Amino acid sequence: MKRHVRTAFLLTFLLPFFLAAETLHVYSTTDLHGHVISTGGRPGLPQLAETLRRETAALGKENTLLIDCGDLIQGTFETQLDKGSLVLQLMNHAGYDVWVPGNHDFELGMRTLLDRTRDFRGTVLCGNLRIRGKAPMAAWKLFHKAGLNVAVIGITSEYITAWNWRPSDQGIAILKTMRVLATVMPEVMKAKPDLILLAVHAGRFQSSRFRPEWQMRDIAVRYPQIDLILGGHTHTVVKGLPLAGKVWYLQAGKHATGYSKAEIVYDKQKKKRISLTSVYRELPSGGAAPEPADPVLKRKLADIRKNMRSVVCRNAPALGIRDPGHLARVFCEAVADQTGAPIVFHGVLSRADKKAGTYTRKDVYDLCPFENTVVLMDLSPSECRAILREQQKAWNTKKGNAMPQAVLGVTLEDDGTLRLSNGRVWNNEQERLTTAFNSFIASSAGMRFPELKRIAAKQEVNGRDTGLKIRLLLETYLRRNFQ
Repeated sequence: MKRHVRTAFLLTFLLPFFLAAETLHVYSTTDLHGHVISTGGRPGLPQLAETLRRETAALGKENTLLIDCGDLIQGTFETQLDKGSLVLQLMNHAGYDVWVPGNHDFELGMRTLLDRTRDFRGTVLCGNLRIRGKAPMAAWKLFHKAGLNVAVIGITSEYITAWNWRPSDQGIAILKTMRVLATVMPEVMKAKPDLILLAVHAGRFQSSRFRPEWQMRDIAVRYPQIDLILGGHTHTVVKGLPLAGKVWYLQAGKHATGYSKAEIVYDKQKKKRISLTSVYRELPSGGAAPEPADPVLKRKLADIRKNMRSVVCRNAPALGIRDPGHLARVFCEAVADQTGAPIVFHGVLSRADKKAGTYTRKDVYDLCPFENTVVLMDLSPSECRAILREQQKAWNTKKGNAMPQAVLGVTLEDDGTLRLSNGRVWNNEQERLTTAFNSFIASSAGMRFPELKRIAAKQEVNGRDTGLKIRLLLETYLRRNFQ
């Protein structure tokens, strides 16, 4: 009897605590890169979407937040067919609350990105994006979840101009992260949220190539009010770690192979976070992926697979990473053939390795998996020489991600002489020759080539994006030459 009395007393004592405590379940993904089709026994976005839909439904959608931190609609063969439309259909099926665009989400063009944001049933947050001076997306939103007021802030990468060719031509401006937070945080604090989440398309560490003004810990130190930062971009799993004070950092993996989950317990009476724990969960791999139950989705996937198998040519040479010089030259020839540029810079774009024989559209995509276009510049001999010397440094470095470019049409001799492919010495500074690059390299390849970026910014080189997709030029070249 005494034991029952003691138990009743404890329950009476603890009941207010249990009634006051609320648990918010935060699910996050990043860098999905449109992996709709399962390959090599790995899971894909349909499996991920269904897993997340079931888990959040079991916990109650009112108790969960589902957030994606960007690089969603570009990165696979299937995304370039419908510009990411199918990806958004799957995101809506999963029930995502928030999407923060990543740098690759801009590669299909601003119009496409805006179309996809209109397809999304959740909220797109991107506080540092401006289009012609206006903010097309909200910087933050207050959600009412698990009986709590939860503020979510969204920030994309601030280095997009180092990867994409002149976003300003589309009226795009990307503001500095710290500048945006300095404006947004006072607004958020006025709303008196119980919890604050920051979803940002950036990793824990920013590359030294960008001479970054901040690292993720700097945000935590400056804004200790933030409870949880969800990162992305670097394709690195961070299961969870403290940055500074109570600020917790979490980053999911890549390519729809898993998801992160954080559980936050909050005491509403004391207005205090009691605990925050997090995990990363990989989806099971191996075996054939289950067919989706949705007949519309099933039909779309069948159409994608049919397009993948469409034959481009039947007598192609072996192309791939085993002979990168040969592949780079083929890229150069494909660009020169259809642009008429007398000088072309191009390198290898993937680690794909294709045997000689029949090539499908998927094979071509594997060799060129990015939405790069041809950028033309009219270079003087001294400008071309400076670019070639920067490329020589890239060739000589031991870094695996140096991305050196092969060149067609001109040779830099040991004494600095430039010799064109016809044997003529090019030394007249008044003679400018049209030179082709892919748009990623012309934009500095993530500040790997700052000298090229400096030259590309000069008015006299007349840098211009032709809009010609490198992948389509390669496909046309293979069709013409290897049928």
